[in-house]
Amino acid sequence: MKIITATFLLILFTSCNHDSSTSQPKQEITEGIVKELANNDSTETFVRTDSTLEQTSQRILESLKNEEYGKFATYIHPIKGVRFSPYAYVDTMKNIALSQKQFLPSFEEISFWGHYDGSGDSILLYTEEYIVEFVYNADFLHAEKVGVNEFISSGNSLNNLKEVYPDAVFTEHYFSGFNPEYEGMDWTTLRLVYEELNGELFLVGIIHDQWTI
Repeated sequence: MKIITATFLLILFTSCNHDSSTSQPKQEITEGIVKELANNDSTETFVRTDSTLEQTSQRILESLKNEEYGKFATYIHPIKGVRFSPYAYVDTMKNIALSQKQFLPSFEEISFWGHYDGSGDSILLYTEEYIVEFVYNADFLHAEKVGVNEFISSGNSLNNLKEVYPDAVFTEHYFSGFNPEYEGMDWTTLRLVYEELNGELFLVGIIHDQWTI
């Protein structure tokens, strides 16, 4: 009995020491997300049930809000991938474009997404962090206004969506602002850009926009 008790205490002590170690690095946390999603074989698991532009956008926004990134990946264009633009101007040289296969693994590393407006600092974020800051930064699933193939908002940043994606269709999900003290300067919008492939709509661009200097 004494031997068993001593062994139990040793195991308990070792376990407590492990739990009290420093917090996990961000990479280890996102690794868990990626492995879980990868095990779902998401491109085969989820069935496309939407048929219109508005329905497709709703499904995508639902997946982003619920952090169902495996489901989100099924909407990425199988050939062209999807480009992420933090502001209205789409920079085809700097803005990251990810394929379906690249999207989930991208959660494991910090990437360069462009430059912050105003400061000009590099946007260096994990994919999950980028989504929180520059994709689903507001509850766009319940947006104040929704536009279909029309622009609702415009800021100081050049909007070149139609030049970069001349054959695309898009939706815009817009909020005019949240804090009355800012008098509308905290507006934000999200444009989901699609191209058709074999009769289905797939994402080729996700353009976030907001007030810029």
